[in-house]
Amino acid sequence: MIIARLLSNLTSGESALGQAETVVILLGVTLIVALTSRRLQVPYTLLLVLFGLVIGILPIFIEVRLEPNLVLFLFLPALLFEGAWNVEIEQLIADWLPVLLLALPGLVLSLVLVAAAMHWGSGLPWLLALLLGAMVSPTDPVAIISLLRQLSMADRLRTIIEGESLFNDGVGTAAFQLVLLLLLASLGQAAATTDISAWMTTLNAFWLMFGGLALGLVVGWIFARLLRLVDERLIEISVTFCVAYGVYILGTVIQTSGLLAVVGAGLILGSYGRRIGMSEDTRVGADTVWEFIAYLANSFLFLLVGIEIGETNFLHSFPSILWALGGVIVGRVLMIYTLIPLHDLVARKSVRGKQDSRRFLPLTQPIPLSWRPLLVLSGLRGALSIALVLSLPTALAQRNLLVDVVFGVVLVTLLGQGIGLRLLLPRWPKEEVSS
Repeated sequence: MIIARLLSNLTSGESALGQAETVVILLGVTLIVALTSRRLQVPYTLLLVLFGLVIGILPIFIEVRLEPNLVLFLFLPALLFEGAWNVEIEQLIADWLPVLLLALPGLVLSLVLVAAAMHWGSGLPWLLALLLGAMVSPTDPVAIISLLRQLSMADRLRTIIEGESLFNDGVGTAAFQLVLLLLLASLGQAAATTDISAWMTTLNAFWLMFGGLALGLVVGWIFARLLRLVDERLIEISVTFCVAYGVYILGTVIQTSGLLAVVGAGLILGSYGRRIGMSEDTRVGADTVWEFIAYLANSFLFLLVGIEIGETNFLHSFPSILWALGGVIVGRVLMIYTLIPLHDLVARKSVRGKQDSRRFLPLTQPIPLSWRPLLVLSGLRGALSIALVLSLPTALAQRNLLVDVVFGVVLVTLLGQGIGLRLLLPRWPKEEVSS
């Protein structure tokens, strides 16, 4: 019944029994999909989206709705914490530069190009176009990460893709909140609309993008130290669970990025806290618990995304979807083929200059040329984009258009790029370094 209550907003039915039945049915569907994906050797999450599309299109199935608050509070903190918990922190530090370039300037480049395409192609006002760009710029490569693991691709490639997603989800959400504030202020719908100065806007952006990460790092360090005082497996695992959701709530309360706070806490607890405060038995138990939580979150989330998209009529918004897709694709190509060569240039100069081994953030060797197309195709959009667009005020002009465009972009990138990678990866070189 706990799960039923957490998912109570998914259905229009009012009875607790009806809500529980819906959860059981959806869980049964995810199990069928899991078994089918193994047989077909298709990424589990992509098949979930396809099943969800069928459920959303068929009128005979129960009515299901994806609530944005459910995604932003229940699913995403769990997935981000699990990703940060399991990331190889040494490799992430080693590849900090490409991750930083893709998650910050790369996201901004994608955002601006999508906004420009929507403004000049579809005639969308600049603030609305920027808002759309903020919603479809963060990547969601959960399906690709599982596929890379399945095909034994390079660990470094997985770290770069996963690191980019961990951080640009928080950065993209912060950009969305900032642009939405400016938009509502311009329409006279935001509180304190008289004091939206350039200085305050800059300060707010800085706080949104870096305050949450700093909060997560501090909270993670505090609880990592506290774990040393406890020697009870279930209590220690419960602490990680409480931190994952508690730091998100705290970040939201102090009006910074709760998602980045979750990432920061997960990185510290998953590396430092796990090493100094947990026994081997506790580490194994925590890994198992978080693997199960991530499995449930991914299962429900991608299935619900497919259902929500399946109930959408894209006909009237088709031209705008094409313009947005053009901006997303061009932005992804430009960020990979400009920022990754920039990283390689800096890395080569650092190697030739005999970089100081005491440097706090060392630079690794260049990224293989053969990885660049894979990095382009790994720019899938997913649940975060849908949650953000569904959270828009219902009175916002052209909200329906924004919903259709975001859903269309998510559908094409999830299925088009995901299936494309499934076909390409088995034939792709698996070298770890460039020549």
